[in-house]
Amino acid sequence: MEPTGIESPQELREKTDKSLEEERDKTDEYLGRKSRTIEEETSKTIRLNRLIADKDRENKRAEVDLDKEERLDETGTHTSRLDDQILTEERERSDKAQHVEREKEDRARTHERVQKRLIAEALLENERKETDSNLLDERAHIDFQSEHNSDLLSDETISHGLTKAALLTRDQYLAIVSHDLQNPLVAISIGVHLMRRDLSKDPVDTASLLENLRIIEQSAAGMDRMISDLLDVERMAHDKLVLTPERLDLRDLLQECVDLFAPVNSHKPFSMTIHPCPEPIFADLDHDRILQVLSNLVGNSLKFTPSGATIELSARKQETGVEISVTDNGPGISEQAKAQIFERFSQLKMNDRRGLGLGLFIAKWIVEAHKGRIWVTSDVGKGSTFSFTLP
Repeated sequence: MEPTGIESPQELREKTDKSLEEERDKTDEYLGRKSRTIEEETSKTIRLNRLIADKDRENKRAEVDLDKEERLDETGTHTSRLDDQILTEERERSDKAQHVEREKEDRARTHERVQKRLIAEALLENERKETDSNLLDERAHIDFQSEHNSDLLSDETISHGLTKAALLTRDQYLAIVSHDLQNPLVAISIGVHLMRRDLSKDPVDTASLLENLRIIEQSAAGMDRMISDLLDVERMAHDKLVLTPERLDLRDLLQECVDLFAPVNSHKPFSMTIHPCPEPIFADLDHDRILQVLSNLVGNSLKFTPSGATIELSARKQETGVEISVTDNGPGISEQAKAQIFERFSQLKMNDRRGLGLGLFIAKWIVEAHKGRIWVTSDVGKGSTFSFTLP
């Protein structure tokens, strides 16, 4: 893996620990220097004070001796032994008092040094606690940032995977759209060519012209359906597919769907019936969009059901709405296919592809936009039933 130039959390922690250790070493060295300086200054002050005290004592003694000599010169007599004894005792008391004073001063200086050291250690301890607290905060921030970056990287990886899959699906889908649109275009082109040839004959073969016109109309309708599906998917992606609900009798809507597929019945034999319902079943729905759902479901059944198929439409009331079903006797749907038939471009994932795979996806979106749901029940070899609900 190539270096990214971004330090890992472990590297950041090691750098922080090293910085903390260097900072503590600097603090210890600074406090050591300050303590030694304080001790040296204290010792120097004590020595200076003692020298001054000794000098002062010597001066006092010299003054006493001088005073004694002057008295001797004036009187011409020696002081008594008692005076000498008093002077000696006075000097001893002075020396003893000086010694006691020096001991007290030494104890005070020692106490002062101890206090200074305790203060320095307390300051150092507080500083270290604050540093540790800052370090914990920094590590928590680094951990949070690392987790956040990890989540972003994970999201980016997922997004990249989805984008890659979407691009692959788009490329497949564009290739299929191009191919599927080309087929009806070829059929239209051939139909026009055959019509031109037939019109040049005398007499004109009317039956052949009508057949070619049917092929052209059918191909144009197929192209229109594919383009409409693509536009609907684009509108759904941008929430621009608008519904216009109105109260309608579902019996009329089912009959309209049957009438819509009547022309197909003349070219592909199948039976299409409506399960009888004696009373009206009203629902609030967008007429064109629900008719589009029914057409997609019926068209899907016709696409996969062989000739001679039977398709039944039904509607029934529920407690809070209605349920509409389209049942066929086709080959059925496997469990694996059930899990993906309502996905966009689902037929791209199947071996038996017969179209763009958008019909059921659009049907699902329209039903859910009506606050309903859609599902399928099927047994392989026994047929399928697509059902959806409306409020």
